[in-house]
Amino acid sequence: MKGLYTTGTGFQQVGARMKFRRLIWVVLLFILGLTRVFSQTIPHRVISLSPNFTEIVYDIGAQDQLVGVTNYCKFPPEATKKEKVGGWVNPNIEKIVSLKPDLILVPSFFGKNYDRLQKLDLPILAMKCYTTQDVLALYDLIGEKMGRESAAKKAKDRLEKRLGRLKGHKSDRKPLSVLFIVNHVPGALQQLYAVGSNNFINELIQWTGGVNVLEDSKLTYPIVSKEEMVSRDPDVIITVLPPESKKEDEKNEQKIWSQMSTLKAVREGHLYFFQGDDLMIPGPTMLHLAQLLSDAFEKTGMTQP
Repeated sequence: MKGLYTTGTGFQQVGARMKFRRLIWVVLLFILGLTRVFSQTIPHRVISLSPNFTEIVYDIGAQDQLVGVTNYCKFPPEATKKEKVGGWVNPNIEKIVSLKPDLILVPSFFGKNYDRLQKLDLPILAMKCYTTQDVLALYDLIGEKMGRESAAKKAKDRLEKRLGRLKGHKSDRKPLSVLFIVNHVPGALQQLYAVGSNNFINELIQWTGGVNVLEDSKLTYPIVSKEEMVSRDPDVIITVLPPESKKEDEKNEQKIWSQMSTLKAVREGHLYFFQGDDLMIPGPTMLHLAQLLSDAFEKTGMTQP
């Protein structure tokens, strides 16, 4: 009986070792499976087709996963060293395909280009980016998609705090009425595209001490006529100049606007020209625009009666 018992124990030990080995294999296979899943879900070859997406990718420290950007992605400066894939209006589809992306970040208003990429069965993440809340939401979306949730939350919190300080700023003067021109026909006051509603520039104007005279527009960037400018008669007019503009171009702009001398802003010398590649980008660099707005409003010297 004792021998049989010992033999039985031996079989039990062998069986236990076999079960342990099977368990080890199961665990190893599970780990390998997880590795495969993570390698498939976290993209490592990302293309950004909008400057604000590029800014955010860098802000959350995920630039090593970025393999391609547009010709307009200039912030931070390191982004200019990435492979160029054209612009969002005219992307180089062949170049995009050659980079073998596992994720392409595109704006929601991408139009026909979205269809072109989709037909090629390329992985696309389309996102809207109009308001400051849209920008903050981009941190969550991009951070989650690129496996950088923690870093994205920290970067988002930093930006949100700085925006919060803008919103919480109290001025002792009444809000200035502001007309913000983003584009027009060179050398003429024609096709004047201005800031309307539902966009980050309209919000920044409000937070820095102004009131957008076209905030009641249903359009994000409406065309404003000379008649409407006279009717609205803003305290301040801001015009964005092309990044490559020189001092002479600003003087020419002054001459053009002198045609509208009946406008309060022109008559009293509250016409300001902003210049920079980053001014129209709904991303972290929009704080630069907020500073320019604040400085311009301070220069008016208008105080609450």
